[in-house]
Amino acid sequence: MAERQPTDALGEDNSALLDQYIDCAKKFIDLSKKLGHIKGANKLQRMCKSELKYLQSLRKIPTQLCGNHLKSSNLSHFAGCLHTAYNAPGVVQILCPFSMDGRTENLVVDVVANQGHTWVKVIARKAQALHLIWAGRGQFGERDLVRQARDYLRCAVHHPVNFQKPKIHFAFYNQVTIPMAACLEKLGVSVSGDRIPVDEGTANQINMACLSSDEDSEDETCPDKNISGNDDSDVNQDDFSLHTESERRFKGDRFSSEPSADLNCDITSSTSSLSKNDPLFSDLDLLGSLISCLPRFDCLSHCTKGNDSKKVNLDITTLITLVSSVTHDGCHFEFSEKILAQQAAEEREEPVLPKLKKFLQGKTMLVCKTALEDFQSILDTLGGQKEKERAKELLSQVTVVNDDPSERTVEMPYSLKIKERSKVIFGTGDKLQAVTVTANSSFVRAAQHQGVAYAVYLHPSRALTEEKEKSAVPLVSSE
Repeated sequence: MAERQPTDALGEDNSALLDQYIDCAKKFIDLSKKLGHIKGANKLQRMCKSELKYLQSLRKIPTQLCGNHLKSSNLSHFAGCLHTAYNAPGVVQILCPFSMDGRTENLVVDVVANQGHTWVKVIARKAQALHLIWAGRGQFGERDLVRQARDYLRCAVHHPVNFQKPKIHFAFYNQVTIPMAACLEKLGVSVSGDRIPVDEGTANQINMACLSSDEDSEDETCPDKNISGNDDSDVNQDDFSLHTESERRFKGDRFSSEPSADLNCDITSSTSSLSKNDPLFSDLDLLGSLISCLPRFDCLSHCTKGNDSKKVNLDITTLITLVSSVTHDGCHFEFSEKILAQQAAEEREEPVLPKLKKFLQGKTMLVCKTALEDFQSILDTLGGQKEKERAKELLSQVTVVNDDPSERTVEMPYSLKIKERSKVIFGTGDKLQAVTVTANSSFVRAAQHQGVAYAVYLHPSRALTEEKEKSAVPLVSSE
């Protein structure tokens, strides 16, 4: 028996459309695979595979397939995430969770760009629907984007990158109303995507809500008589003379429709039209049904990328690397110890000091007392004569500071990779707003899992090897 073809309630055959959705999901899986070098890309790939599985299951449902089955698809949001990941500058993570006070669940940022300095939220819902939710006409439990923006801004304060809070950017893939975009920019959120007026149908729904509330209280007035957003007057956010939630939000959050010059992407170039020639979404006839525009991210390239601190905090691992014999032409030995042999081979292939010294050049070098004492103890036990001489010269160029870890470091719980010594060293640099230079990547990762991201410069690890050279086998020069 032939397989039953899905049709909607009006008898229209939706099987061809379903095939397009399935092909689109497969394309998105392939695109997410190519982002495998970015953290979180595998999570996006799994979500696309789950969506594909759902769509394929629709072929087997005994009941008729209506358009609502396909409208519930997440492909439009995935399209936005992929487009952002491929086009935003300096993308380092996708679907990244961040802890936030007052929330039991993490806040998930769709794309982290600019080497961590910009959080991008992808919005694929229709502009008029978003505007209705903002005006308090959404379904129960739906949170409008302005409230979500405030969550992002509050969360960013607790997750600084190089001692600066990340910038927040909202990318709209199905347009945004002019007053909503202006309100977001007033809060400090940059916006890209086609900007459109509030349409007549949306305005009528909001006005009807105002009339309904007027029946209950003749003293209350409509929150915005010119709901289309063409009024350029600026409403004071503290002026809350209205009582209902929707009216309060509209009176308090509606601002001038004029863009904020310091935050806004250039409206004339903030989007590109959908085109079959788009290299990312080529051969996707369904694309126009999922998203209406492709936001551009030109403005993100101008975002500040940290405070360019001139202070550096040297970890024990860095002090050892700077004086080690293996980094001073002592890599031409075959050591019996496996770890030393590996480090020597790596050093022959790519020396550590050139890049490390270039980073340190012109910066004030700080060392906390714990790092200094432990380094001196290791040097006295394992160091050779020349290594000790280099250490003496190095320490004459550094500034010793008291142990004084930051509050967030002190509060971080101990674990197998989060020990007291590391907390003191990294925490002191954190409080002094100095970039910690280290080879201790395991502590950095463990701290990130606890929601603490330190400003660090990572380099390969090196050990003290001068004394070990006595039992090592010199390598014969190939020259």
